[in-house]
Parts: sequence; structure tokens; C-alpha cells
Amino acid sequence: MVEPEEIRTRRLILRRIQPGDSDAFVAVHTDPATYRYDPFDLRTPQQALELLERFQDCWRTDGIGYWTIRRIGSQDVIGFGGLRLWVEEGESVLNLYYRLRPVAWGNGYAPEMAEAAVRWANRNRPDRPVLIVTKSDNTPSVRVAEKLGFVRHLERERDGQPEVLFRLPAPGPTRRRDPHGPLT
Repeated sequence: MVEPEEIRTRRLILRRIQPGDSDAFVAVHTDPATYRYDPFDLRTPQQALELLERFQDCWRTDGIGYWTIRRIGSQDVIGFGGLRLWVEEGESVLNLYYRLRPVAWGNGYAPEMAEAAVRWANRNRPDRPVLIVTKSDNTPSVRVAEKLGFVRHLERERDGQPEVLFRLPAPGPTRRRDPHGPLT
């Protein structure tokens, strides 16, 4: 198994979350705009730091977790995302997650990060399906999932909110050509 300490795409650097990322993490995870589709999940700064600790625990216990996302050539953090081990409907899976600052929206960064994560998973954890769980009305995330070749797997309600689980058809490479170039 290869731990993805850092992955590069044509435009992004995805690297393991560092202690110095905590201010950016809190800013992203307490911004009401980033919780537009999950308003009940909006966090306080303390809750965001607790979430950060849980995300870092994933790396320690599972050898995989979410990354800090930066544009190449910039030190500014544009968001967080990647994969972590999860149990969904009794099955061990990799949950694909991302949360980006609003200034990064609309630039194709979410699908670029997600495709890099899926490629890593296909090479290093082919035994674990990759899932995306999102609110049913989260049109941007639904669009990213469909763009990457994920298909609707299950629709349900969680805490009174409709959500949809997307899954890549097995076996897993994404079905679209990567417009952002190879991983290095």
C-alpha cells in the first residue's frame, strides 16, 4: 500500500493535512457558504478543530485520509478533500469528500481533485469501492459525481434530509479522459 502523502495534478497539489493547516481548515469548515447544502452540519471553530483531529486520525489508523488542496505555485489553501475509509450500508468503502472555499468554485478543481483520488484508489485500494454521499439537491456535487462516471447507487433520508449515494461501476477507472494531465 502506498500512502498518498502528496499527489500533483496539472493545477493542484494534494497533500496530507499538516498542523499548520488548522486556520485554513477552520475557515473552510465554519464558512456558511460552504455548508449551503448542509446547513445543519455547519461547525463552530471548536467543532471544526475536532473534525480536523478526526481527519488526521484517519491517516494514523488507516494510512489514508483527506488532503489539503492548493493550486500549484500558491501557498493559499483552497480547500480539503480526498478519501477515507468508511463503512456504508455494512460495506467497507472509500468515501470521496471535498469542501472548497467559495473563491475556488467553478474552476473545475473539485473534479480534478476527485479524479486524482479515484485514480489513486484504483491503483492502491482496488478492493474498496469509492462512494460519494451528497444531499440530493446539491446540484454541483451531483454534477461532479456524474462527470466522473459515478452512478446513483442509493437514495435515502438521513436526519430528515434526502441524500444520494453515488458509486463507480466496478471495476473502477473513471470513464472520461483526464483534461488536466497525468499525475506526477
